[in-house]
Amino acid sequence: MMTLLRKSLAILLLVVPVLAQTPAKLKQELKAKETAAKKDPEALFEAGQWANEKELVADAKRIFQAVLKLQPDHEGANLALGNERVDGKWVTAKEAEALRKQAMAAEYAAKGFVEVGGIWVEAGHVEDAKRGIFHHEHELVTKEEKLALQKGMVRHPETGMLIEPRYLEQAAKRYFPIGPTRWVDEKEANQFHSDIKRPWIVRSQHCTLLSTLPIAKIQELRAEADAGVERVKPWFGEAVLSPGRRPVVMIAGTEAEYRELGNGLGDGTDACGSALIREEAAVRISYLGEVRGAICNNHKDWGPRYLRHAAAIAYAHGIATDRGISLPLWFLHGIGAYTSRFQNLVDAAWFGKLHQQKGGVRSLKSFFSAYAINGEMESTAIDYNIYQAGLMFSFAATGSDEQVAAAMEDVKALLAGTAKAKADKVFAKLEAALVAAEPKIAAHLQELAAKSP
Repeated sequence: MMTLLRKSLAILLLVVPVLAQTPAKLKQELKAKETAAKKDPEALFEAGQWANEKELVADAKRIFQAVLKLQPDHEGANLALGNERVDGKWVTAKEAEALRKQAMAAEYAAKGFVEVGGIWVEAGHVEDAKRGIFHHEHELVTKEEKLALQKGMVRHPETGMLIEPRYLEQAAKRYFPIGPTRWVDEKEANQFHSDIKRPWIVRSQHCTLLSTLPIAKIQELRAEADAGVERVKPWFGEAVLSPGRRPVVMIAGTEAEYRELGNGLGDGTDACGSALIREEAAVRISYLGEVRGAICNNHKDWGPRYLRHAAAIAYAHGIATDRGISLPLWFLHGIGAYTSRFQNLVDAAWFGKLHQQKGGVRSLKSFFSAYAINGEMESTAIDYNIYQAGLMFSFAATGSDEQVAAAMEDVKALLAGTAKAKADKVFAKLEAALVAAEPKIAAHLQELAAKSP
């Protein structure tokens, strides 16, 4: 299962052998065509095309070269050999690339740019570039994205994925690529991407979303994913992720698909509707590389909450990975719950009332030490653990306990990269402060539940 899903972004083609002429007969037929063509460039070019179609690649190349000896500016033969026209002159692809690099170097050097790893960047962005963070207009991009953008690639207006500028007119009409050069309308694209092996890839402001859902539905959900990230960023000192850590969320199109994703990729916490992808099951995405994002269930009622939760934990994990920190499970899913159960006062109060019915705040010391989410637990126990983890952040946000506030500031500084400390000690201090404030946290829950209808 995991192997299948890790290959889900590739299209597997089955090559079926067919009966064909023998190479000897093909060679004889080609020789006859060349003889008949004599020194006619167009006739020779047609012979070269025929050789290409018959997979006589070496012969085709030889014939196209012969065409150019007769007619150096023959467009078809030049293109067939991979040549490019630069300043009105046909040159090899290698020469064209060298000329582009030479022109780029002169242009950027004149602007005061500095070359870092083969990419020209503004002087003020050199240190970021050395860390793999590249600036392009108003966004941060990976090195691979920057290279593509500098070569003229642009973002598809609907998906945000990189495309060649010549396809912009088609993209503006809501046409989408499903192969190197094939573009189709929205209906056919939705059908193509309905297979879990080749999902849509759509960018939002903060996230990259993968899903078999129709593109229009994914575009609706982008706001929920971004809301999840925006909600929890303050707990990380508004830290900005390196482009390669951009939150990636796989949104299941159906319950069955979510189970498949959870079994194949999930870290075991998918019982709560959102989970991180296991480290060894990371997926590869063009221009981002291998990423360990999150998965979520697009449940008909809970879908938006699950998505916010998934986006939040993907962001939190990305920040922690950038800092070389391992987050406690309660903290990670507490961050998720802060946006799935505490996105607004109405939700916090409604879920708070249910939490009271499950026993309310009790034994926080045991809660932290034994925190778990897995498929073997009762759903009520999972819900309890998720909400109570989020309640810790809700209480900390009130600022009503000095010890908790101070401990949380230490955590923020650690995650924002503005302070150096041992992560286990910083989180232990936070947990101790929350345990000491247990009566206050119980009172906070009481206040929230009292506001439930």
